[in-house]
Amino acid sequence: MLIADKLENQKNMTVAEAGIAGYLITHGRDIKRYSTRDLADATYTSPATVVRLCKKLGFSGFNEFKDRFLEEQRFLEQREDAVDANFPFSKEDNAMRTANRIAQLHAQTIEDTMSLLHYRDLQKATRLLQRCQRAHIFSFGTTLNQAESFREKMLKIGCRVSISNNLNYQLYEARCLTPSDLAIAISYSGETDKILLVAQACRERHVPILALTSYGENSLTSYADCKLSLSSKERLFENTADFSTHVSVNLLLDILYSSIFLLDYDKNYQRKLTTTQSLEKNRRLEPLDENGNTA
Repeated sequence: MLIADKLENQKNMTVAEAGIAGYLITHGRDIKRYSTRDLADATYTSPATVVRLCKKLGFSGFNEFKDRFLEEQRFLEQREDAVDANFPFSKEDNAMRTANRIAQLHAQTIEDTMSLLHYRDLQKATRLLQRCQRAHIFSFGTTLNQAESFREKMLKIGCRVSISNNLNYQLYEARCLTPSDLAIAISYSGETDKILLVAQACRERHVPILALTSYGENSLTSYADCKLSLSSKERLFENTADFSTHVSVNLLLDILYSSIFLLDYDKNYQRKLTTTQSLEKNRRLEPLDENGNTA
């Protein structure tokens, strides 16, 4: 979860802390030379209030916050996107222009996701998948539908993957895992209460965790053994849809599948071919009439 999103959505802020958060959102890179006292003076608060807000955001103090916040600002400014990830089209656009802008957003998201993907992290994630007896995917909402596609591909090459669509069962399942399993936690914000309960249960049972989450630090990454970053230019709520997040999740899951496939390419291809043929051998194509309907 981006620090900017945390500043906008942090719960239980006092009026003074909310004033500091608003100042930080507005001034961004201007705080580069600020000390704790400088920020307190600029916001008519106290250094203690500044430090208290930074700790609520998960940092030890203002100096750590400032370093991470400025790093995030550099990341967000390194490339001016052609399409706004939150509002890729407007009410003035026609259908074809909207189609082109959505296509641009997909390409832009793929480029952004790849810029955040590092060889060392991918190698570690692949090893975790390779070594586990079964991977268990934990997430909520439409991401589970994307995970089902990953599960199907993995099963066809003999890799066991489990998904529970029941949110309560996910926590029960996490408490039944062993160190030979792998938990794959998918959460854009990395701050969802139930996913953090799952991660905590896995940590208590020494179950390795692979997190697919947004750029930067969040609560989920503190539990994870390995993290792959999602494209992180989409706001949590103020957007037309989670277009960018869905593209980024799909890309990373496809990359993970392909990395496992590569470990024994010929064997996995033969297994996938055999599995697919055995499932499809009884399927018949129904003839179509001149109107395209089955005869």
